[in-house]
Amino acid sequence: MTGSATGTPGVDRAGRTARPRLSSLDVVRGLMLVVSVSVNSLLVVPAWFDHAEWDGVHGIDLVFPVFVTLTGCGLAFAMHRRTDVRSLARRVLVLVAVGLLYNALTSGAWDPATWRVTGVLQLYALVVLVLVLLHLLTRSWRGWLALTAVLAAAHTALLAGWAGTCPGGTLTRECNPSGWLDVAAFGADHVYRLGTAGHDPEGLVAASGAVVSAAAGATVGHLLLTVRASAAGERRGPWAAVGPVAAVAGVLAALAWLAVAVPGALGVEVPVMKRLWSAPFGLSVAAGVALALVLAHVVLDRASTPRALRTATWPLVALGRNSLLVYFGSHVVTALLARQVDADGRSLSARTAEAVAVGGHQQVPYTVLAVLAWTALAALLHRRGVYLRP
Repeated sequence: MTGSATGTPGVDRAGRTARPRLSSLDVVRGLMLVVSVSVNSLLVVPAWFDHAEWDGVHGIDLVFPVFVTLTGCGLAFAMHRRTDVRSLARRVLVLVAVGLLYNALTSGAWDPATWRVTGVLQLYALVVLVLVLLHLLTRSWRGWLALTAVLAAAHTALLAGWAGTCPGGTLTRECNPSGWLDVAAFGADHVYRLGTAGHDPEGLVAASGAVVSAAAGATVGHLLLTVRASAAGERRGPWAAVGPVAAVAGVLAALAWLAVAVPGALGVEVPVMKRLWSAPFGLSVAAGVALALVLAHVVLDRASTPRALRTATWPLVALGRNSLLVYFGSHVVTALLARQVDADGRSLSARTAEAVAVGGHQQVPYTVLAVLAWTALAALLHRRGVYLRP
């Protein structure tokens, strides 16, 4: 299906009029990217907001899981009719290769003996691979909800089973599946902090949790498309999706609760945490994303949506259409700016913030500059129809 990002109908390959593209997903992704770029621009990250050292969740821990959940929804939109397996291998290999380069660029370490194999882009590549292959099994929202439940149960069983071998039935840095599985798979010299951290936040264990988040996103995506198709036939608007999506969000929240309660009843703890991407964490985030998507769907995907609102949200649509580029690109640029240090020990990011300071205030102007720069790039690419796809 083809069509413009502003909701104008296009023409599909059979010459039929295609439904307008849903703007809600792009706008929600755009809002997430504004938050992501803003977080990346922080000159000093407060301890209460920075990544949780182990269990628990801090503000910055939510950004990437939201991105992964929205990726699952986007893949559902892209593959609701057919699964393009032919280009899958090429895309995954490109993502892994770029991920290895990303690791070197952001760390400044190019030694093959200690080159990190795992990473954010590699985790993302694995998520895309699994989501595409699972589309060979089902393209219905019910099927995807069942897959989400099965995947969440499997990941929870792994964490709970391992916790049962730990003192007090609690996962720690010294006792967790990532500390053994990821090191065994890749070698201690090729994982997060050369294995000294006791876990890998982007290793196989965390990636399997990320797949749960993406599967939940795919569930919501397929549900939105299903409700949209039936509502069109019955001449109902986007409000028809509110009840079903809210119900699915409730199911995801219930599954998150069960992923804590069932192991707890067995005397072990599966915490809500980002480091191992536990199911209680991923499913809770997905439930919130589902509600945000249906709210945006109601506001933006109506035939009567005011032109002024479409115009106002166009920059967010542009960001959302190139979410992969903006999300990972902003991380690379941030890392490179931080590594360019002058003789006085000041990074290029700090010097840039000083240059754009207003009234002695550096952070807000610097953040605004970063958001505007990435939005301008996304807008230019959107105008030309150039998109970096997963």
